[in-house]
Amino acid sequence: MRDLQESIYQNSYFSEKPHSMRVLNEVRSSSSPILRYVDLHSNGSFIQIENALLKDSANIFQTADKVHGRISFRRDCDGIGILDVNGRHVLLLVEVKSNFNLIKEKGIEQLVSSYVKMQNILHTIKEYNPNDYEEMGILFSYPPYARRVISSSDILAAKTHFVTPSYVDTINSKYATALRMDHEITIDLQDYNVFACHVNSSLFNSTLKVKHIDVTYAASSAVINLDALI
Repeated sequence: MRDLQESIYQNSYFSEKPHSMRVLNEVRSSSSPILRYVDLHSNGSFIQIENALLKDSANIFQTADKVHGRISFRRDCDGIGILDVNGRHVLLLVEVKSNFNLIKEKGIEQLVSSYVKMQNILHTIKEYNPNDYEEMGILFSYPPYARRVISSSDILAAKTHFVTPSYVDTINSKYATALRMDHEITIDLQDYNVFACHVNSSLFNSTLKVKHIDVTYAASSAVINLDALI
């Protein structure tokens, strides 16, 4: 995959990082503490893929229709990378949140959406063989039960709590609860009705392994030894 910069896509989307990759949290200002970025370190090397590659094509996808079990494929994750380390090749999809509740609200969906769209893109590149790659989603946030200032988003979440949850809300809650307990889950894409959207299911696996990593509450950044996690 060293030939990504010679692919049909603009080479500005791809950059080689020797031993580290920074993932920025695309967050607006808030009265609560914000986890602004996470630095991933490895003995291997990264190819960082700018999430603008997904953002720039967002308008071709349908928006969410949670009533009918459809997530929004206009969503994307904060960081995408290909890690080569110790003979392993890992496709990483990374999302950084401050509030764990945002993982339940949309973070998991962002990984699912990004995974499907990224695989569609990678399959157009001659050198890409999906059988050579492990796939992993990683969610970073403050601990689920950390003390924090109540923000406007928390108030909105409390108000919507009394609204009958949609099918997708229920699935999100199921996976978020499992992440809170075990910090590692395997997402079944069928739970999100991905295949009902008439995408080519031969382009990706039907499941995605996802890990949740706690970051010290109120820290604005974190440095993570990725080799110890994968």
